Amino acid sequence: MAFEEHMKQLRELTQKLEQGNLSLEEAVNVYTQGMQLAAACQEELQTAKLQISKQTVSMQEKEDAADGNEA
Repeated sequence: MAFEEHMKQLRELTQKLEQGNLSLEEAVNVYTQGMQLAAACQEELQTAKLQISKQTVSMQEKEDAADGNEA
């Protein structure tokens, strides 16, 4: 599932909890689902951050190599 879909579901679950009309058992289940979605979002963000870091390092290495060739 895509990050955006996880966030949409997380917002929906948050709204359910904020309405306050759930039984305790339902609220615990919704909260648990929300925590699972939040963890999935965090993992997806970490993956994206790692990909960006790799690209940044790769670009810096190319720039450093180019600077070394010019010297």
